[in-house]
Amino acid sequence: VEQLQALEIEIASLRAAHLATLPTLCMEYRDGAADLVTIDAKPLPHAEDQSFAGTVRLDIAGIGALTLRSNRPQQADRTIEDAEAKHRSLLASLGVDSLRTARQRLVEARDKATELGLARQRLADLAPKGIQQLHEELARLSALGAGDLELKVDPEQIRQHHAAAEQRVATTRNSVREALPLRSHADEAVMAAETAYVTIQAELTSLEVILGPDAAREEKGRLLLTEATARQKLREAAEMRAAPLRDGARDLTSAEAVLRRARSVQDAATQEASQLRVTLADLNGHIRTRSDDAVEEALREATEKLEIAGERARRFEFEKAVLDRLRTTLVAARSTARDLYLKPVMSELRPLLGLLFDDISIVFDENTLLPQTVRRNGQDEDVDRLSGGMREQLSVLTRLAFARLLARDGRPTPVILDDALVYSDDDRIERMFDALHRQSHDQQILVFSCRQRAFAKLGGNILQMSDWQPGRS
Repeated sequence: VEQLQALEIEIASLRAAHLATLPTLCMEYRDGAADLVTIDAKPLPHAEDQSFAGTVRLDIAGIGALTLRSNRPQQADRTIEDAEAKHRSLLASLGVDSLRTARQRLVEARDKATELGLARQRLADLAPKGIQQLHEELARLSALGAGDLELKVDPEQIRQHHAAAEQRVATTRNSVREALPLRSHADEAVMAAETAYVTIQAELTSLEVILGPDAAREEKGRLLLTEATARQKLREAAEMRAAPLRDGARDLTSAEAVLRRARSVQDAATQEASQLRVTLADLNGHIRTRSDDAVEEALREATEKLEIAGERARRFEFEKAVLDRLRTTLVAARSTARDLYLKPVMSELRPLLGLLFDDISIVFDENTLLPQTVRRNGQDEDVDRLSGGMREQLSVLTRLAFARLLARDGRPTPVILDDALVYSDDDRIERMFDALHRQSHDQQILVFSCRQRAFAKLGGNILQMSDWQPGRS
């Protein structure tokens, strides 16, 4: 562990010496110019020494990049690398990863050694002349126990001495247990102190490297003091010269604002000019490309096509206006015709519906003028969703209503029902024929059906088929 500590001190000294010989740079910004210089994509702090090895790149906003190179020999780096390799090898041989872990193991080893010492002390208390002597004493006592043992000492006094001895042993053991945490805390404090010592020693070594040998420190201090005094005088003289200039100078903040505004205007103008040059180049290229393509003839043809298209558009607009007016007229005429058509039909259809159904009405589609919905008991149902018998009954009644309407208009037309009432039951068929008989006194109704038995008792004139003979009417 001591060797590991010495090696870490040596590495710290080498690193301090290495840092002391590295070149440094320091950037002092003017007011308002902070963070304009970056090093490795990070802003370069104001008035702080920055050491670097090898090559470093400084990016200066608005100006460019500055590259600094340090042409140093590699011997110092190799010395540090050798020391670090030796340090890693020593850590590996100890089976630890740091000096702190090694010290912890050392403390644990000391604790184990202390416990071993306590165990040996207890063994010495129990068997001061060795275990063999203890066995012999045990054998002797066993031999004495075989016969009658005559005690020459008071047994009660022996018991009291024995109890007092046990009490002293217990007290001693408790004291040892109380001292163990203090010992552990002290070991940790020692380890922390040694770590702090290593750190301070490394810093001291670094300062010694920077200050140089003891013999030259006094001379170096005088030189530094002389240089500081000279620089202070130069600074005071510069301050005296700058005071009247500072009083008569413009406000730096306002000047910087005006400068930033002027630069932004210049940048915008430069960008716009660049964009305009690109656009101009594109237009010149298009002009040169199209110069041989008879642009004027194409323009003349396009103008003529535009005039023709305009004339067609005007004709289409006139035709559209005519069609709109025609549509308006047709819609009005259709509404009038629908009113003239549906009202008489509904008037004729309503009593016919009352013969077959209770509380029913029909709504016609305004566009197709066909039955659309049926309202029964306050509920609307689509005609397409009604049963087959219901639909054919509505169809027959609607035909009768149309025939009745034509008859009143002086154009009687026979009603022909070909194989009708296929899906209706007998009760509905009888009601339907009641409606047919009601209309048949001034209307001719012909019913064709294959269901002779179902229609036999419904009345009406039954037509008979006979052979046709020429000359017979």
